[in-house]
Amino acid sequence: MENINRIKELVKELNVACEAYYVKDNPIMSDKIYDSMYDELTALELKTNYILSSSPTQKVQGSILDSLKKVQHTEPMLSAEKSKDINDVIKFMSNQDCVLSWKLDGLTLVLRYNEGKFIQAVTRGGGTEGEDVTHTVKTFTNIPLTIDYKGYLEIRGEGLVTYKDFERINEELIVQGKETYESPRNLASGSVRQLDSNITKKRNLIFISFGIVKCDKEFKEKCLQFEFLRDLGFQVVEHELIITEFIDHQINNFQSRLKNLPYLTDGLIIEFDNIAYGKAQGFTGHHTKNLYAMKWNDDSFETIFKHVELNTTRTGIASVTAIYEEVDLDGAINTRASLHNYDIFEKLQLGVGDKITVYRANGVIPQVEDNLTRSGTYKIDMKCPSCGGELVIRAPKEARFLFCDNEDCPAQLVNKFVHYCSKIGMNIHGFSDAGIELFINKGFLKTFADIYKLEQHKNKIVKLEGWGTKSYNKLIQSIEKSKTVKMENFLFSLGIKNVGIGGAKTLTQHFNNDINKLFEAVESDYNFSKIVDFGDITAQSVHDYFSKPQHNNVISELMDYVEFKKEEKKEVLNVTDNPFKGAHVYPSGVFSMKKAELKIKLEEIGAIVESGYKKSLDMLICGGDMSKSGKAVKAEKDGVKMVSEEFLMQYIK
Repeated sequence: MENINRIKELVKELNVACEAYYVKDNPIMSDKIYDSMYDELTALELKTNYILSSSPTQKVQGSILDSLKKVQHTEPMLSAEKSKDINDVIKFMSNQDCVLSWKLDGLTLVLRYNEGKFIQAVTRGGGTEGEDVTHTVKTFTNIPLTIDYKGYLEIRGEGLVTYKDFERINEELIVQGKETYESPRNLASGSVRQLDSNITKKRNLIFISFGIVKCDKEFKEKCLQFEFLRDLGFQVVEHELIITEFIDHQINNFQSRLKNLPYLTDGLIIEFDNIAYGKAQGFTGHHTKNLYAMKWNDDSFETIFKHVELNTTRTGIASVTAIYEEVDLDGAINTRASLHNYDIFEKLQLGVGDKITVYRANGVIPQVEDNLTRSGTYKIDMKCPSCGGELVIRAPKEARFLFCDNEDCPAQLVNKFVHYCSKIGMNIHGFSDAGIELFINKGFLKTFADIYKLEQHKNKIVKLEGWGTKSYNKLIQSIEKSKTVKMENFLFSLGIKNVGIGGAKTLTQHFNNDINKLFEAVESDYNFSKIVDFGDITAQSVHDYFSKPQHNNVISELMDYVEFKKEEKKEVLNVTDNPFKGAHVYPSGVFSMKKAELKIKLEEIGAIVESGYKKSLDMLICGGDMSKSGKAVKAEKDGVKMVSEEFLMQYIK
């Protein structure tokens, strides 16, 4: 009875964890703990022959979000039987040729093509039906929208976010005071299932194919499927043909490349190369029998804690990394692991010389699992490693992080220049984030005005890797063009706290396109909260920014290069002709233009654009199909008028 009670406990806990992981994209336990509990449940089920119908060993996990359309799968999307023991893999192979590939850890997707065109993307969902996410998958960086194959084609693959983009996006979310994602897998899932595809587009998702579900063309071997997909332009999962005789060597060789992968995996897939043989093996209600998963060994290893290392990122967050004595993590010598946030550092109660346990999550990411000593004697030196300024502890959402508040900190310069050069800012083309960072590291850029002095570094720039005379000339031309700009874009580019493009436009209009009048207002202690739509926080931010001599010096220097365009008075239609004039509106959904551009267009016709949905709205402007949108449901309930983008376009000139 004790074993049966334990089975019930495990099923309940694992199903709660699955709900959090698959549906809410908010894990409540580590992969290591989940796998340990899952293995315990499997062993108990075999021992007792007692299996609950709700057991995660008997069904594919996943669910459907109410806000996305449900789509039936052509074939059920089942899991794979798994083990960490290579002998189980050898037993599965049965001396058959197999294909070895990465077990990618993102969001599994099905892509459908017909007559050479991409027609639909569907999530794995509950295994038999998924969610239609065509609108977001179209924004992936490597999805071919047309292919050189006119028959019907349905393929499976994984939607992924790279480690680099995962770190970048989480940092941005922290600074914005928003909830971060637990892992690249959850970020990929959350991004694909967005209602607003503009959010997905900013996250640089990729798709890697690993199989064909249905195709008018027949294939005898799995490897031939991969060749076909690659020839059509799809990125195909890394793979190779393997045999049992050399299985140890081939798997070890594959795993040796793991540390250089830019995206997350959680093991290896071994699949029969002979497709007919694989299909003949059948399937259970939980997993297909034509493939097998080998999970990473996530054993813990002991080492000694030495100290923490701080690194200030360009968003102002000071990351905390634990440094410890060398430890061999399954063949990889390691000395460091990220502690992610200040709360984790405090929870571990670290001290120099403490005995800690570490492991490699997903076979590649070092993690501190526990502190066996817990002396709690280590104190972080609260100094920014970049500028020496004081670090502060702040909780933008729930977890606490270390921040450098020095706005002149060199580590934060990149973000400032990226913002200054952005399309809504000074609109300087040809200046990527990487290019800006390179120029800062080379000492070419220290202040915004240095952008207009780059010609003095021409001989050095054209010799840099990835540059050359052609790229340099294009950049200089773009810089010259940016010198004539609207005052609102200039103000936005300065990065004044709490002032977006709408606030910058309001300031421009209030001071009649004259920045000197703005300075005079600050000197006379003008109350900026008197400005229409300016609250106390925004008003204080404007006053504080223009009160600082260093900011005035920056603007004064820029005025030697920049001149403002004369604002052309745009005729706003009469109230009787223009229902948007004076109306409080909020745009939601997928539009034919970017949201920032749409906001400007709305303001130009006299609308007051709110920052979010409110009951007091006059109109909810709906982009695309909003029939199942939560905001549309609220609008209908609250009696808020809903209008389409097509209706709006009648009034935008």
